Amino acid sequence: MRVEPNTYSHWWFEFFHIGIDQARTSQETAFVCRCAPLPEFCKLLDVCCGMGRHARELSNRGYSVVGIDRDADAVAKARKLGGGANYVVADIREYQPEPSAFDAAIVMGQSFGHSDAVTNRNVLSRIATGVREGGRVILDLWNPEFFAAHEGERELKTRAGTVRENKYLHGDRLFVDLNYPNGDRERFEWQLFSQAEMLSLAQSVGLALALSSTDFDIKTPPSTAKPRIQFVLKR
Repeated sequence: MRVEPNTYSHWWFEFFHIGIDQARTSQETAFVCRCAPLPEFCKLLDVCCGMGRHARELSNRGYSVVGIDRDADAVAKARKLGGGANYVVADIREYQPEPSAFDAAIVMGQSFGHSDAVTNRNVLSRIATGVREGGRVILDLWNPEFFAAHEGERELKTRAGTVRENKYLHGDRLFVDLNYPNGDRERFEWQLFSQAEMLSLAQSVGLALALSSTDFDIKTPPSTAKPRIQFVLKR
């Protein structure tokens, strides 16, 4: 029986996704534009696009964008919001783009690593196949070195209320328990990657590690003080 990866409830969207400000989206998409600039990188795949906030912004900047997500409701909302991107309902564990169909692919918001190590490698291999030679794969992930030093519980103040969070590492996996104000709970887990581990994984699927950074700034190297790490891979 196949184990389902993380499933984001309507509570998660209400507390953590709705209300993300435009400044954050602009910063994240500006990073993509610097790493995969037009006109060389025109055709872009947005993997796990959710409601399409990156896809819309990148379309507005002149990219031809295809967004994929397994959540049909999220894709329906993305289509309703419009903005020029095309959307496909697809599970990344099974989605196989045409070979070399895209100039670049992005996976934002820690949307890579949901499954076991073998499945995660297969997902990256499929994405890599869909990117042309010389193309880019951009991954925005959690930084394992940060969470090794910041495990434990905390309260998250959001626009929708306070959520109790507990994060902890076990091996190369990060586990997150969320307790919502109404008593609902959900759990997430991901495989995390150090720079050395990402280099090895990338090479195993025909990619090279071109850049690692944080804060969506190509000049800022990863730091144990920063929870996010961006990997730019080249085919």
